[in-house]
Amino acid sequence: MDNINILVIISIMIGIIFIILSFVFKDKAEKNENDDKVEDLVSTDEEAEKIDFDKDQVMEEISNKILELNDYSSFIKQELNDKHKELLFLYQLINEKEKNMKKLSNINNIKKEEKHQQVIVDTPKQLDSKNISNDIRDKNDEIHNLHRNGYSITDIAKVMGLGRGEVKLILELGVTKEN
Repeated sequence: MDNINILVIISIMIGIIFIILSFVFKDKAEKNENDDKVEDLVSTDEEAEKIDFDKDQVMEEISNKILELNDYSSFIKQELNDKHKELLFLYQLINEKEKNMKKLSNINNIKKEEKHQQVIVDTPKQLDSKNISNDIRDKNDEIHNLHRNGYSITDIAKVMGLGRGEVKLILELGVTKEN
């Protein structure tokens, strides 16, 4: 917020400098014109009214420029606030993605540790239907546990090395060891 306030103050100061410079140059040009006119004109009541009218015009121009500068500074401040909110939103998204990546890496690490712990090597002749059904139920239990912990079907499929359809089917059927 401090940066926004500093930018607003700087833009206002620059605007004021431009306003002052425009009057200085305008006054010099008007002075030259007025000097020529004063030499040519005779002093009358109409001339006095014209000078008053010019002063009123200048004051009106000053007021208009100040209003325009105020509007512009409000616009700049609003734009900066919008960009700040957008940046905060993006930081929040990045943090959420980082948390999800950490969860997925933890799950991958757990899976790798489980695979390293399984030293038993089964040959096709040693497998029987009971071992196969226990392995399938173990896999189903793990899928259901991950789903209960809030992981999406896509995340579970990546971790388990399965297709999304297979994971979805297992979740819909609800087959676990307990069943």
